[in-house]
Amino acid sequence: MKNLLTTEQLRLKYDPESILKDIDANYEKHLEKLRGWIFQEDNPINNYNTVQQISFLETNDQKDTNLINELLTKLKDTVYFMGLSKKERLVVTQKMRGFYSGLITNYLKRINVIMSDPELLSPKQFNDPIPKHRGIEIVFEILKIISKDLELESKYRKNMPRAGHLTCFQISMGGFLKKLEIIGMSQKNRITLVQQLFHTFKVDWKEGDRENIKLSLLKPSTEYYERAKVDIQNLSNYHYPESLGDNLISNMINQAIIFKKRIRRF
Repeated sequence: MKNLLTTEQLRLKYDPESILKDIDANYEKHLEKLRGWIFQEDNPINNYNTVQQISFLETNDQKDTNLINELLTKLKDTVYFMGLSKKERLVVTQKMRGFYSGLITNYLKRINVIMSDPELLSPKQFNDPIPKHRGIEIVFEILKIISKDLELESKYRKNMPRAGHLTCFQISMGGFLKKLEIIGMSQKNRITLVQQLFHTFKVDWKEGDRENIKLSLLKPSTEYYERAKVDIQNLSNYHYPESLGDNLISNMINQAIIFKKRIRRF
């Protein structure tokens, strides 16, 4: 246990907070530039100004505004990465992955240490039976579920493709590109839109022609997005003992979803 860093120690080692703060500040700084890009006359999004599955009580202007705001929000991380060089993008991705991988590894080790002692707080004693510690039993049930998900996440991360200078875009643009697909935008127009976006922000990627955008961005972005979506949905399918109660189970699922979204962000 002495060699296991606490969450605070890992935070000091990788300093993820500085990156997260920069992402927020950078988004606010370039929001108007982002709006300017999305409202360009030749932007393909202008051909898709009707959002389905929105209340019919809203006006077209309201629908368009909701769509634009949703799309801009989904580009929050992307805007930050567009301002970095290839090398800087890779360094940030590796740094954030290192932080979250460290968390997962340490959490697993700590849980395993606790669960390795089945007599915790209820030691057996010759000719002196001791009742089961109900509190510890519940703790062990909870830790088993958490451990299962952490182990699956650890396995997933070990099998992830090696990070490159495009990985940040492949992950951060998933929700954005999926939304464009949902509103009916063709792949051709999605590629055009990405080209315009990267040109507007002068992204360090000279090789970003249409075919490269299709193969190196759109395809892996969809794969990352769909895998994260499935894994998050599966959190509700774990076996949760009824003895934990609905409120606790609901809270565990919600916390697991929040954690999963954070560690899959980079």
